[in-house]
Amino acid sequence: MIARRALPLLFATPALARPGGDYRWRVMRNGTAIGTHNIAFTERGGERIATSENLVAPRVMGVVVYRYEHRLVEVTRGGRFVSVRSSLNRNGNITEVEAEAGAQGVTLRGPAGTLNLPHEAAPLSWWEPQRLGGAVPLFGTTTGQALDLRWTREALPGGVRWRIAGEIEAVLEFDAGGRWTAYQVKGDDGSTVIYAAA
Repeated sequence: MIARRALPLLFATPALARPGGDYRWRVMRNGTAIGTHNIAFTERGGERIATSENLVAPRVMGVVVYRYEHRLVEVTRGGRFVSVRSSLNRNGNITEVEAEAGAQGVTLRGPAGTLNLPHEAAPLSWWEPQRLGGAVPLFGTTTGQALDLRWTREALPGGVRWRIAGEIEAVLEFDAGGRWTAYQVKGDDGSTVIYAAA
């Protein structure tokens, strides 16, 4: 969901912790739940696997008027990006994106073809705060393209707030331990979407 202008922050209760630091969010618009976004983490041979499922289906008079289903699996090792596989179904339009770190850098494959990115490139995964603020080149898992973003950092008591402008405009927060605690973005239809604890 792409934002077009800066927004005042709407605070969300931190998503409840699960084993492995998982996240469970309700996706809210105008005070109504329109979907969920769950991220689960597992460990395998020194690798961390993040499995993300973002399902949004707002209804009008009980009828689904929009469908957004984004699923991805991302692998990191020692905090460094290894690979990601992503599938987006937006109202029946399917977008597949894959990326893998290798000896020559990160190879990104998406609808526009194959891109070769620097070694430090990584996907924009909201639960990875060390990637934000221009720390590394970011790419979108729903587009298969490098992202052009501008960042503003604000210190909070016991945490930090990031405001993002450019191709995506959003606001998100983390606590002092780096746990993702709040998020909001302007949806494609111009409405404000926020996350609340599930």
